[in-house]
Amino acid sequence: ALEKEEYEALLARAGFEDVSVEVTHTYGPEAVAGSSCCGGSGCFGDVEALREVPLASAFVRARKPVR
Repeated sequence: ALEKEEYEALLARAGFEDVSVEVTHTYGPEAVAGSSCCGGSGCFGDVEALREVPLASAFVRARKPVR
């Protein structure tokens, strides 16, 4: 999992400009454990691990310059 700042830095290093990541919502482990995300595949494994690395949804904006 990446922190917001890390993700922005990676996009900038990839050549994107005007990079912004706007977190719109964070999800606690209880919300994830009770969801049918991934078709109920259990892809999140140990719900306790989510207490250390929360999940979030975000708007990601960036522009690739024309060269």
